[in-house]
Amino acid sequence: MAPRSSQSSGADPRPCAERILARRGHGREELRRKLVRRGFDPAAVEALLQNLAEQGVLDDAAYVREYARQTLERGHGSLYIRAKLASRGLRCTGPVCTAGEESASLRAFLERRRLRPSALTGPAERAKMQRFLSGRGYSAAAVQSVLGQESVECD
Repeated sequence: MAPRSSQSSGADPRPCAERILARRGHGREELRRKLVRRGFDPAAVEALLQNLAEQGVLDDAAYVREYARQTLERGHGSLYIRAKLASRGLRCTGPVCTAGEESASLRAFLERRRLRPSALTGPAERAKMQRFLSGRGYSAAAVQSVLGQESVECD
């Protein structure tokens, strides 16, 4: 996408940043990309980001925690969360959630969908369910803890 030319290079990016942050939380890199794409001077954007971080308005760690919590509630697992955060410019070195949080999210998701692991009678059904949950970004450990130890390997 080409940068917008509606902003002058000397304009203050703060009002635009505040409007962006009012909609939802953002990570530092994601906010930087949006402001530069809108035509603000990269040096002014960097100074603003530093100022917002010092004020505690822009906190990548808090953003990651909140995003992970919301995404787990929507029925996605840790692998999905990690991929989405990476697409937003955030590289997570540690876990984005605990194994217990991911398993609880998976159980709640299955309950909302009225899917019962105990109703899976054969290996083909189990493998199908594992592929489905894997596609939603749940780790193999979380899937095995919820579906049980009889889980089959899927290609």
